[in-house]
Amino acid sequence: MSSTKNFSKMRLRRSNEVWMLTVGLAVLACLLLVAGCTRERPHTQAVARVDGSELTIADLAAVCDTTPSGRAQARMYINDWIVRELLYTEAVRRGIADGADVRGQVEQAKKQFAVTALLNNELGLRDTTPLPDAVLRAYFDSSASTFALPEDVVNLSYVLFSERDAANAFRSRVLRGASWEEAVNLTRSDSAARQQLLQVIDHRYVTHASLYPEELWKLARSLGTNAVSFVIRTDNGYYVLHSGGLKHQGEIPDFAFAREMVQNRLLTQHRRARYEEFLRSVRMKHSIELLFDSSRTGAADSSERG
Repeated sequence: MSSTKNFSKMRLRRSNEVWMLTVGLAVLACLLLVAGCTRERPHTQAVARVDGSELTIADLAAVCDTTPSGRAQARMYINDWIVRELLYTEAVRRGIADGADVRGQVEQAKKQFAVTALLNNELGLRDTTPLPDAVLRAYFDSSASTFALPEDVVNLSYVLFSERDAANAFRSRVLRGASWEEAVNLTRSDSAARQQLLQVIDHRYVTHASLYPEELWKLARSLGTNAVSFVIRTDNGYYVLHSGGLKHQGEIPDFAFAREMVQNRLLTQHRRARYEEFLRSVRMKHSIELLFDSSRTGAADSSERG
């Protein structure tokens, strides 16, 4: 009888232990779940707060570099954000934020943003579809004088070597009759010479401001058409230049040089025409009244439709 009672007590104690363990595990799971739900995700973590306003990492990453290299820029933005929030909060406290002046400026800004979005959607003002060369060439030929050069331009090719001997060998090859393109290809096919060839530029239009160092421009400008320069040493290495021709300030440039300018001008004209056509179609949908006459001090009683 005694052994039966002892066995019953043991079972009861074990049941209590199991129940307590189960309850403990359940409580622990709940705590972990709550912790997981309340823990801020990295992209929502706040980097600054002013009263109820909060700047998160995601907000910061949208406007500036948040990597270690951009830390100074990020810090500056955070400081500006804090100052802006402080001043805005003070403006709200004084009732200025909801004033008529602010509401008017907000409304004007809203209208401007809406108009910009409308034009972008309707007219595709960002469209940069290339125009056919025949169209560009015809326009250039008909208005070439409007593209007169504002400064001297050289059509220049050059090679840059790390060693003088390689540069001299290249120059000698051209002087012996090889074309510039052939000399470049032969150099690239030579395993030893190829290692010393640092840069190749073919038929690039350059100006004083775009060609560096300074001695290269002086040499390029002095070369005759299709002339090959002597080897010139610079801090970058050893250059050999080939001139495709010089155009002086005020002269008409080659079509190849002006091509991009021609396309931009034609695209601008095309967009302007599309804008005016779209505006006319919009005007036809509305009644317009002009109630001010600048020639008189009073209001003019005139109206316009479409």
